[in-house]
Amino acid sequence: MLRAGPFSDERVRGLANRRFVNFYFDLSDEGAAGDPDARKFVTAIKKELGRASVGTPSILIVSAAGDIVGETDNFASSGVVYAAMKKALKERPEFDAGSGDEKAAVKPIEKARIAFELGKGKTAADLLAKPESEDEWLFLAHIQRWREEWDAMEEALSHIRREDLLDDARMERAWRSWRESKYEALRDGLADFPADSNRSAEARYFEALARYHLGEKKEALKAWKELAKSPDEGPWVYRADWAWMTVKQAGKTSFSTGDANRSPLGRVGYLGRDNPDLKGPGR
Repeated sequence: MLRAGPFSDERVRGLANRRFVNFYFDLSDEGAAGDPDARKFVTAIKKELGRASVGTPSILIVSAAGDIVGETDNFASSGVVYAAMKKALKERPEFDAGSGDEKAAVKPIEKARIAFELGKGKTAADLLAKPESEDEWLFLAHIQRWREEWDAMEEALSHIRREDLLDDARMERAWRSWRESKYEALRDGLADFPADSNRSAEARYFEALARYHLGEKKEALKAWKELAKSPDEGPWVYRADWAWMTVKQAGKTSFSTGDANRSPLGRVGYLGRDNPDLKGPGR
């Protein structure tokens, strides 16, 4: 069992989707996410979670049989959660068996996607050593971006010509600007990003982030608020809400009071943890 979270790190989401069932619930049956069956299951494993008053519990990685195979702090970064997941699989390899879809994968790009999501970046890149399509070149660029192999990423992106892939290539290059703290290049590179693009929310989040680091705080807050209120939710929408709340709650208590102080998504707070992107590049 892995507590669900709005992780923007797709390695975490990818590994979670392939090897774990994401699940979260309130320990109180009366809570917004109350689940009596889940509460019964987890309190049988950790009796202290059944007390009347319980501090914020850890993220638990639990087998269907009720064995705790991993645990990490509820406020942990994506990287820490990712490491805990990989550690659990290493120590309990019986839970790391490939699915039917994985075993049926034939195309290099299919195998590369599986390897990447399982945290095997070099293997994924090696599987695409000889790309035969622009889709393969784009995914190779994506892999190399995560590995911060910038020259290899640029080489792969130089092969992208298809109109429907240009936004993806543009966003991959923007990530390099972010990782290198080149905020002006990040802002300018994402200006007027197509609203109907599959990477639109991601681009809007990072353009606002660039503005924040360039001292354009009002513009950043406005952009994050608009993104958080968009009809389609997702990792970048959640992260925009988190960024907005972090700035607005700076120097205040961990929770807002009253409806007027809630985040654009209606949240009262993020349990005191600040959005780390506001401090600069990091994972």
